[in-house]
Amino acid sequence: MKSIKQISGDNKGSILIWSVMFGFLLTSVFFFFVMRQRSAMSLQRDTAEISAAKDFINSYADYIEKMNLSSLTTLESTGINYNSITGTVTRKVNEIVGIADSGADPVSYNFGGSIFVEWNKCSQNMKGDIVINGIRYPHDTSSECLSSNTGYDDIIGPITVSNPFTVQTMNTPLYFKITSQDSLTVLLDNKWTLDIKTTLDYGKVIEVKRSF
Repeated sequence: MKSIKQISGDNKGSILIWSVMFGFLLTSVFFFFVMRQRSAMSLQRDTAEISAAKDFINSYADYIEKMNLSSLTTLESTGINYNSITGTVTRKVNEIVGIADSGADPVSYNFGGSIFVEWNKCSQNMKGDIVINGIRYPHDTSSECLSSNTGYDDIIGPITVSNPFTVQTMNTPLYFKITSQDSLTVLLDNKWTLDIKTTLDYGKVIEVKRSF
């Protein structure tokens, strides 16, 4: 049988072991609690930074949209580089897609050169003649769109247009698309295209694209 001293010693040893284990458990719980708090704070900080960056870049985009033609033209040539925001604003495009409405004023464009013009979109039921700078180009009824065609029923070109020139329809609303013959003709849309972005410290990119 164990003596009283041995039992007392065993109890002290058990208490010491349990004290160490309890202390380790408290330390672990405290460590994970602190790490979780830090993670939550970091997430809140990142979310706030993203929200602030979005508000800032959208506010700057609003500011650009309100610029006059002269300021936009200058910004187009210099490019955008403002307070970590970079990008472009331009009217230069690879193709122009427009709508000519019957009875409406002609659509005017401010560029010249050699272009192709497609009109009478196949997905639309109405077909009409197009007038470019006062010259009428009739719808070709000898060959209609196939049911699977997603393009345009009629095409002319290359034709040479002066700056400025107009596009209109004679008898029915129609969609049209303008492309250039080569790089010598620079297409200028009537709408501006804005594409800006900003990069946050941890690599996230916030981008804004608009047409106006």
